[in-house]
Amino acid sequence: MKSKSEQFADMQHRRDKILEMIKEDGTVTVKMLTGAFDLTEATIRSDLRVLQQQGYIQRYHGGATLLDGKQNTLAMLLARQTQLKEKDAIGRLAASFIESGDTIILDSGTTTTAIANHLGHLKKLSVITTAVNIALQLGGEPGVNILLTGGTFKFPTLSTSGEKAAGFFENMLAEKLFLATACVSPRAGLSFPSETDIKLKTAMIQSANTVFVVADSTKIDKVSMFALPCEWSKLHYLITDNGISAESKAAFEALGVKVLVAQPHINGYDH
Repeated sequence: MKSKSEQFADMQHRRDKILEMIKEDGTVTVKMLTGAFDLTEATIRSDLRVLQQQGYIQRYHGGATLLDGKQNTLAMLLARQTQLKEKDAIGRLAASFIESGDTIILDSGTTTTAIANHLGHLKKLSVITTAVNIALQLGGEPGVNILLTGGTFKFPTLSTSGEKAAGFFENMLAEKLFLATACVSPRAGLSFPSETDIKLKTAMIQSANTVFVVADSTKIDKVSMFALPCEWSKLHYLITDNGISAESKAAFEALGVKVLVAQPHINGYDH
């Protein structure tokens, strides 16, 4: 039997995971959480009550949402971005693999947005994306054709999701996919705080000839709640920053994934 301190740690860990799910999707239902954690509705409602008291969420009948979703959406680019230099370096290196005339898939997220920031050198490009902010950013560029997936809008990530978004990729072919992830490890593969995008990301991978996973080093050797069922042979490159350890780099490459390390610019020069 677990001690009281162990029980408290488990409870806190569960509430952290619930909050991660809400931050990812914007909203959750009690039914969804009881299935994910295999717990009673009473326990889940108690967790949501505590998270509301702590000022993170707003409960409603049958679920919860992020507190002040509109404010979170408007602040997203400031509030959610971390590792800015590293992500810019990753975006610059990833963009160097994109050629004029390519058809690419850009996943949503701050790291893939950094890729979009470095596409000004291309004269012709077709971009399939789930990211509303990327569509707005590139949509006005001459020679850039944007295909924005349908589906349910997720305000925390400014993206579309769900069955309709996944169905968009049926019979769709792209040269390259730049895939974001919450966590990646040689042991567990790619994982995410919510299962809502698992089918969508699987559909993206199936539609691309070459898959680039883009993740800053803080996401490496970490595991989130929901694993993406995907063979390592489907993931060709991992683009990250120089915070990755030599051991992790070797472990990924032993699985057949080529690891590319982006070096941040310092005063306009590579170091």
